[in-house]
Amino acid sequence: MLPVTPYAYPAAHKLPGGARNPRDGAHYPRGDAGNARGGAPDRTRGIHNLPGPILLAAGIVSIALTLTAAGYGELVWSALCGLTGALCLHFGISLTVVEQRRIKAAKAQDTALRSDI
Repeated sequence: MLPVTPYAYPAAHKLPGGARNPRDGAHYPRGDAGNARGGAPDRTRGIHNLPGPILLAAGIVSIALTLTAAGYGELVWSALCGLTGALCLHFGISLTVVEQRRIKAAKAQDTALRSDI
């Protein structure tokens, strides 16, 4: 006869933090799950993409400064602001796209895991 371990009966296995196995219909405790309704943790929430929008805003401001400096005839400042604006917009858009792909992949994985239960 095989030894009885907590893993032999998944419904009896206790997870850390007082949560129980999601296969037995139990909910995760509120606060640890990241989901206000209780239920499975939502990995798509949280503040992960702050650098993307910050860089986008800085790029827009820098482009506005480029136009202002060009209007005053300051070619060096307009070139510098144009370069920083282009770089900030490029990296801001790139980070935002990467974060959206991460969220999409996490949602697909969560859907696959929940349909497996």
